[in-house]
Amino acid sequence: MLQLLAQIVPLAIAGAISPVVLMGALAILDGPRAIRQSAAFSAGVIGTTIVLFVAGFLVAVLRRDGDTPAWFSGDRAHVVVGVMLIVAGIVLGSIRPNPTRTKKFEAKFLSGTRPLHDFVIAGIALMITNGSTFVVLIAILHEVARADVLAGEETLALGIATFIVVLPATAPLAAALFGGARMRARLDTISQLAMRYGRFVMAALWIAFGVKDVLSVVLT
Repeated sequence: MLQLLAQIVPLAIAGAISPVVLMGALAILDGPRAIRQSAAFSAGVIGTTIVLFVAGFLVAVLRRDGDTPAWFSGDRAHVVVGVMLIVAGIVLGSIRPNPTRTKKFEAKFLSGTRPLHDFVIAGIALMITNGSTFVVLIAILHEVARADVLAGEETLALGIATFIVVLPATAPLAAALFGGARMRARLDTISQLAMRYGRFVMAALWIAFGVKDVLSVVLT
């Protein structure tokens, strides 16, 4: 179990470093109904993450023939996932974010009075359209599929991964409820750092994990 967590927790942290969800969550806190809107947005992010993990778990992990693991947990899949991480890391590191466009979209979205379900939909849309979500999802599910652990431990590991991945949405809500202005200021600083350096950290982590996965098969 600890070995599995050592594999998936860094991947989940790499997914949480993505500034897209964090910037959206912080922008919503400036809205007219900050707490309710933030809670609705968080619900969309959490619900989508859970659905994706559960669906992936059912497809990739539970499809086993007796004691023979599915293809997704084999060495070939390990190489494929490793190459995917390397390519995704290179692409991510070469992309330049456009904060101006993001700010314009946030201002347009938050203008006027919107129903709460719009913020739920926004959380769902951000998770579905954010490519890093699926890179992290596939990599984590692959590690869970390869691990020789009990079903309950697999579920616990995915629960921990889900908690970490959704932190960019839930941390601003928690700050608004319990942290006060000082915590909000810290999150703003983290958001700025994530926008400036987050993609490079994510790219480095993905490439490192990808190289490790490929070499672990090639050298054995």
